[in-house]
Amino acid sequence: MHRVFYFFQAVLKYFPFKLGIFLRRLLYSPFLKEMGKGVVIHDNVIIKFPAEISLGNNVNIMQGCVLVGGKGLSIGNDVLIGGGTKIVTSTHHFENTETPMRLQGLGFSPIIIENDVWFGFNCVVLGGTTIKTGSIIAANAVVTDGVVEEFSIMGGVPAKLIKKRK
Repeated sequence: MHRVFYFFQAVLKYFPFKLGIFLRRLLYSPFLKEMGKGVVIHDNVIIKFPAEISLGNNVNIMQGCVLVGGKGLSIGNDVLIGGGTKIVTSTHHFENTETPMRLQGLGFSPIIIENDVWFGFNCVVLGGTTIKTGSIIAANAVVTDGVVEEFSIMGGVPAKLIKKRK
């Protein structure tokens, strides 16, 4: 089943404009855990482990994003994901110094993104993160883990609270 999705993705990720958006919504939907209404997936978006990804209503994923859903990626309603953003639940194991890291395998931690969140361009969100309602992640910010509280504006590497919206 995954191979069929990756075939569709290899072909459809380059289709631009409304036709590409329509085809991606139509053909990706059966492979995702959940896809709400009004989801827009622009061109050149890469999705891994689609069966573990839930997209709410009116999610907008801009060009060049990467979504990795191993162990669960949940994205709420009305979420804007700026171009080049990477939301990745995986990381490489590295604990054993006697074995090359590439041979130690991957670990996964879920990511939860609640409603009405906006990601600027080129953000990175790593596993084990929860981003609560109404938050903004500034361009080029790296959110490493933990909880981003409601209505927070986060920026920097690693992301720190800039201010609260409320």
